[in-house]
Amino acid sequence: MLRFSILYSVTRPPLRVDTPRRLRYSPPAMSRSSFVLLLVLAVWLAWPATAPAPIVYRPGAGWETKGQAQAAASPKAQIEQGLEFEKRKAWDDAISSYRLLLRRWPTSIHAAEAQFRIGYCQEQQRDYYKAFLSYQKVIESYQGFEKFTEVIQRQYKIGNLFLAGERVKLFGIRTLPSMDRAVEIYEKVLKNAPYSDIAPSAQMAIGYAREKQKRYDEAVAAYQKVIEKYPNCSLVEEAYFNVGLAYYRAASKSEYDQGYANKAVDGFNEYITKYPGGSKVAVARDYITKVKVDQARGLYEVAHYYDKQKDFSSALVYYNELIARHPQSSYAQQAQSRMELLRRLAALNSPPSNEAKP
Repeated sequence: MLRFSILYSVTRPPLRVDTPRRLRYSPPAMSRSSFVLLLVLAVWLAWPATAPAPIVYRPGAGWETKGQAQAAASPKAQIEQGLEFEKRKAWDDAISSYRLLLRRWPTSIHAAEAQFRIGYCQEQQRDYYKAFLSYQKVIESYQGFEKFTEVIQRQYKIGNLFLAGERVKLFGIRTLPSMDRAVEIYEKVLKNAPYSDIAPSAQMAIGYAREKQKRYDEAVAAYQKVIEKYPNCSLVEEAYFNVGLAYYRAASKSEYDQGYANKAVDGFNEYITKYPGGSKVAVARDYITKVKVDQARGLYEVAHYYDKQKDFSSALVYYNELIARHPQSSYAQQAQSRMELLRRLAALNSPPSNEAKP
């Protein structure tokens, strides 16, 4: 446990000599933001350290650590030392051992394996983002590494953890989930291995993450990339369906959006056309029905609003549009009844014609 002290000094204001009573000095009030900052700093400093044992170089003695890891005689021996620490789940010491190898023998044939195992140990510590960065260093620094495919798969799985709600660490403390972090990882996977078997799944997962953020246009763009870049993969059918679903959710997000509703219908219809025997055809048709009911309801509510404001001409415009676009809906029947009543009222309120008397 780390200990710390905060030195706080104030300048005492001059006291009046002629005052008969004893004055008390109160330090200036601390702002709320300063208090929160100090509280976070205190928790961070008091939190048990999770970083691997520090590695230092001493002239004449070489590389040393404050943990149990020690400089070995060769890169191979250093790797073996790290693996022994792993067996005991002494992850910090294992990381320190591998880092010693990278510092002493950065061009060794074992360097890539050492960097890979750092990422693996960080995964076991559930420090997933650091593990992702360590794996990324393997890809960027050691081209041709024999475990390249495994590295990509591990990065993808870390992205899935963040997609599922894994919390971001700040000063070693878990904070809030981050879909942006998931997207960052998936995008790196796509950059590292754009034509791998895992690439379509990573591209699809970006769409899922954006939907969770309610950033539906970006979700649609991600699904469309699956369709365009990987037209022969098994996820294309789902991508077509998800385009319609994302637009449907966008239309339902706040006030009803007729533009998104029309795009949702188009998206579901395209899915049905492309995959008439698809597993989600019935679900797509149900969504189309829901969209049309919602569209009819939206038009009826607008017409009803003008109706209540006694703006009958505007109300009739929307009632007419409702009947023309959704003639089979229950709202169309209500609109028809209301229009007939408005016409009768208009006839009763119209001024008599000025016909010439015989």
